[in-house]
Amino acid sequence: MLLRKETDAHRNKHLVVLILFFTGLFILTDSGLAKSFPFRALSVGKPVPEAKFIGYKGEEAKTIHSFAGKPLLLAFWGGADMEAKKKRAVNTIKAVQELEPYLKKKGVSVLVVNMQNDQQNVVDEVSALAGLTMPVYKDASQEAYASFGVYVLPSFLLIDKDGNVSGGSGYSKDIAQRLRGEVDVMLGLMTPEELEAELNPVMKVVPKEEKLALRHMQMGTVMKNKGMPDAAIREYMTALELNPVLHEARVGLGCLYLEKGALDDAIKELEAGLAGDPDSLEAEICLARVSAEMGEVDEAVLDLKNLLFRNSRNYDLHYFLGTFLERQGKYEESAQSYRKAFDLLQRKTLIHE
Repeated sequence: MLLRKETDAHRNKHLVVLILFFTGLFILTDSGLAKSFPFRALSVGKPVPEAKFIGYKGEEAKTIHSFAGKPLLLAFWGGADMEAKKKRAVNTIKAVQELEPYLKKKGVSVLVVNMQNDQQNVVDEVSALAGLTMPVYKDASQEAYASFGVYVLPSFLLIDKDGNVSGGSGYSKDIAQRLRGEVDVMLGLMTPEELEAELNPVMKVVPKEEKLALRHMQMGTVMKNKGMPDAAIREYMTALELNPVLHEARVGLGCLYLEKGALDDAIKELEAGLAGDPDSLEAEICLARVSAEMGEVDEAVLDLKNLLFRNSRNYDLHYFLGTFLERQGKYEESAQSYRKAFDLLQRKTLIHE
């Protein structure tokens, strides 16, 4: 409890300074002055709105309705100008390409769509790295991006023969297996429960090892709160050696890698943590922070705003949203987020005193 109070007090102090700074700024300048389902506007079992996709190399345009009566797989990607994003895009497209013979056999149509209108050289590079032989289309008008509510790239969407959403997922380490499984669920060859059991097999852990793993994880958290990241990382790694399915430890480890600037390692651990615990808010926040560190501040802001719909009383969300908005130069909005974070943190501190 004492450690938590010290941590909260430190952030409380930081928020006070930031709020005072931005309040002063307004006085001086006021007179001159987004595995979870990655589609906010879609729901499984509901119809998919119409959208039109244009071929990068002059291929005939495709629409959702042109596939009526046939199941359809849409593979979305974009913004592969950074190494980590490029790697994800390549892995996703490669999974689709390798599954293409099976999809063709089952009568499932495929569209690979770039959602951010990347330049031709970027599309060519990613296609070559993924061994893609299918054409690439683009959401030229951003119609699908808006009407589908896309907030994760890369991702895939499955539409059944009746034009309804069957399933979909954002990028994960098991993208190839998950994609094949989602297709089989759409075709009625597997139930959603069977797919989840296949993707998340129950690992038997010796009780003694499990208890020891929990101790190391808890010690890792203590070390993290004390500002000793190297010691915390060692404890989390030991916990995971004893119990690899300790998802909370993976999330903690990923967030620590983020603090140390090891972004690829952070992504790897955070995605593994989310795969095991899709509701981990800490993992989602740290992934948004990774995006911001990679220069994708707009995407990070959108991710956090989406998270706020379900977690509006989480002060960390408001705090980091404030930092991202500050980087965008949106100082008034940033200060409002800092103020909200400060109020929530203060209320939490009072409750625990």
